Amino acid sequence: MKKSIILSSFSLLCLAVTINTTTIYAKETTNLYIEANQSVGNDIQLTPEQESILNNIESKEKEYLEYGLSEPVTFDTKNYFRARLGGWSWRDGLICVTDQGIGTRRINTWHAAIVAPQRPYVVAEAPGVTEKVRFRSGEWTSSTHTIWQIGVNDTSVEQDWNAGQWAGNQVGKPYNLNFWNTKQTGSFYCSQLVWGAYYYTAGVDLNKSDNDLGAAIAVHPGEFVTNSKTTIVYRNK
Repeated sequence: MKKSIILSSFSLLCLAVTINTTTIYAKETTNLYIEANQSVGNDIQLTPEQESILNNIESKEKEYLEYGLSEPVTFDTKNYFRARLGGWSWRDGLICVTDQGIGTRRINTWHAAIVAPQRPYVVAEAPGVTEKVRFRSGEWTSSTHTIWQIGVNDTSVEQDWNAGQWAGNQVGKPYNLNFWNTKQTGSFYCSQLVWGAYYYTAGVDLNKSDNDLGAAIAVHPGEFVTNSKTTIVYRNK
């Protein structure tokens, strides 16, 4: 039986925060990041460089979206079940990305997850602040936002499966609120989980360095879409 879910609100870089406005301006992004940390007791001080990166995210997301809408959808040659061209697939290791935007009283932008083999029809994801890494079931659907599935180009089916398995093995770990603390594996934000799945199992680095601070890397979900190492195999519209 085909399962479906409607994508609801995902958080600012998967950081869910409750506020009293429904409009995001670029200059507010830094304050939202700080507020998300403060909501769980983290009193952080950002450097000017960090603030600059956070305030440029809106511009970056426009670039990611424009590319993701214009790039052709390519047949997934590693799909043994031969899903229709551009059709949603449950092949393990496929990366799922959405530009899901503003929800009621919640600030959120993009989200990423990865198809995991531990259960039928699930992705492994880090959903947001105060929530642990989990499995989420059902095909992603949205009538208002774009959803992509992304294949990694130079990996085998087995390597993709291993990446999905690795991500699924992180279920239960806490959420990582530090955008630039990506290489540790004790906690995860959404795109960090996906990045780590391929980095630690196949040695494939899907970070484009769009948001890095020197050696401190930060991975945005849109970097999986606009990436020379990946191919778009599904887009919902």
